[in-house]
Amino acid sequence: MSGDPYILTSPSLPSNPNNNPILSNAFLGHRLHGNTVHINGLYNGHTTACHRARVPCPFPYVSSSASITGYTLNCKEGTYTITGGNFTQRSYAHSVLNRVLVTEITVNGGDVGLESHHGPDSDDLTTTFMEMEGEVVKFSAQINAPETDTAPHLTVAYVSTAFPVTLTAGSYLYLAAFGEDLEEAVTFYNLALGYAKKGELFSTHTDSWKWVWDTVGIDANGDDDLNQTIKSSLYYLLASFPHFALEIPTLDNYPFTFFGVSPGSLGNGGDNQDYWGHVFWDQDLWMLPGVLALFPALVRQSILYRIAMLPGARTKARAAGYMGAMYPWESGRTGVDVCPGKIYADNQQHITACVVYAMRQYCYGTGGWGLLTEDGAWEVVRETADFWTSRVQWREEGGVFVIDNVMDPDEYHARVNNSAFTNSAARLNLEFAIEAAGKLGKTPDPRWVSVVDKIKIPFDKQLRYHPEFDGYTQGTLIKQASVVLMGYPLGVTMPDDVRRNDITVYEKCTDKGPGMTYSMYSVGMLELGDETTAGQLFQIQFKNLRAPFKVWNEYPEYVGCTNFLTAVGGFLQSLVHGYLGVRVEESVMYLSPHLLPGCTSTSYTGVVYHGERYNITVKEGSFTITRTTGNGFEVWSIVDCGEGGKSYPLITGKPVDLPAGKYKICQGDERWEMVDATPSLALIPE
Repeated sequence: MSGDPYILTSPSLPSNPNNNPILSNAFLGHRLHGNTVHINGLYNGHTTACHRARVPCPFPYVSSSASITGYTLNCKEGTYTITGGNFTQRSYAHSVLNRVLVTEITVNGGDVGLESHHGPDSDDLTTTFMEMEGEVVKFSAQINAPETDTAPHLTVAYVSTAFPVTLTAGSYLYLAAFGEDLEEAVTFYNLALGYAKKGELFSTHTDSWKWVWDTVGIDANGDDDLNQTIKSSLYYLLASFPHFALEIPTLDNYPFTFFGVSPGSLGNGGDNQDYWGHVFWDQDLWMLPGVLALFPALVRQSILYRIAMLPGARTKARAAGYMGAMYPWESGRTGVDVCPGKIYADNQQHITACVVYAMRQYCYGTGGWGLLTEDGAWEVVRETADFWTSRVQWREEGGVFVIDNVMDPDEYHARVNNSAFTNSAARLNLEFAIEAAGKLGKTPDPRWVSVVDKIKIPFDKQLRYHPEFDGYTQGTLIKQASVVLMGYPLGVTMPDDVRRNDITVYEKCTDKGPGMTYSMYSVGMLELGDETTAGQLFQIQFKNLRAPFKVWNEYPEYVGCTNFLTAVGGFLQSLVHGYLGVRVEESVMYLSPHLLPGCTSTSYTGVVYHGERYNITVKEGSFTITRTTGNGFEVWSIVDCGEGGKSYPLITGKPVDLPAGKYKICQGDERWEMVDATPSLALIPE
């Protein structure tokens, strides 16, 4: 292990090439040493045959027969380096010029062979143009089969630097620039070349990543391996979202439309691979909550994708005989359901509520409702609420509304009635629609009001737990987290003993399933103050982590989906919402800090709420919080930790030391009280 937690090195590649690291900038993705580049939103195949179109990799690698001594992923810089006795090759997906892949090779004497990773011609594309022009190769193509009958044949092009078979001593630059057409690809190629001539190509890329790491971070001090896992996981996840720390006016002519994040990232998702590159609930419920605490603007990009896909959700609802909008279980570019498994497409309906959950949390976390009024999210909230009111059925017995024939997140059970999670999520969808209507000065639909409090949530009064669905037998094997998600992230209020039972009952009968599940069990136990059990559950998720590049696999005992960002999202939530205890509401962010197991301290940099950023350092039995930006926030204790519920000012740049406990950050003008242990709090407002 390197001494720098951002740097992962290995003398050899993983035995399974699926566990090679990914280079991505949210426009393009490449699994290293492979023969494929994927472009965000470029899919081939009609409806259920839809998958990411394979674009042949146009840039070279040093020959595999060269004297290679090591491979390095530098998460701080967003680069990948191959080293040998007489050469280095450094590659990166440019974080600002996001259509560009860069490869720089330096030969320090002797010769080095190069090899093409073009692979066979793509089965997904029909070439429309390809020729060598001077020192560059120009290529354009169109997909073979659009996603729908009315969708266009998408086009793609690249311009790449031609390369020889052998290099002699010297430094070499190889560029590959992509676009919808050759004009766009040529523009970005020339931009990259211009930056290279000024010596700024590498620095503009690394400056963007430097801004990311200067803005946010999580440090597990005292546990080098965990610290490295955190850095690499954040890298893989954040590289899947568009971020521009530097503004380049020339790019304004080429706006970037973002088509969401799939479970296997942009580097994966080919035909019959890694969920075909489709977008699931994984984005909305698993990835976005952790990102929201760091970069809300990235969350907004994913939500804009959902808003743009609203017509497809309307079509799906009408086809199923319902009102409003019913989001597809899997979507690509057009918003129609492209899930190849009919049983999943028909029955996994909780995704609709998860889309709205992400919108709700964004509004709460940013403190603004412009997403609804300016970006068009209100139509999504309103029409999904209409869907649920048409989806429920009244049951005289018990006087409740029921939702029958669904597939719970636990995919081992299909067409069940009254999934505890699905029904809870539907209720939250309706609650937020009612709340949002009030915020916007609209009258909530009376149907929403009549349904919301009468949706059945299965509960066993004798055993004091929530059965997963009507007729569930306690102890029956389940695939993954389901009922546990009611407490967090949905925030369903329940007694502590019920919350504990929901965790312990289902943890015992959870199969060796997807990597995000145990993060939620750990979060739940931390809510209950059981740090010992939480720590044990926290460790289980690392069974899905693969050396040497810390790539998450879907399953612990076999691969499944690789670079599984869903597990990364769960892991990030176990840090931010578990061990830091963040809970976001409209006017309050709660904290309940716990020290990460095996660490001497844990530092969270740049946690953001309502535009204000905070640095928080957690130690055994205490924590320190410092506001680094903003206007007049305060911290109140909501659990009497020996301070009598006092409130303390958060003055920019002034640390506040507090004992462990539950706190809230909110805005207000309450009178503050002194804390003897915190000399920086000498100023008391008049």
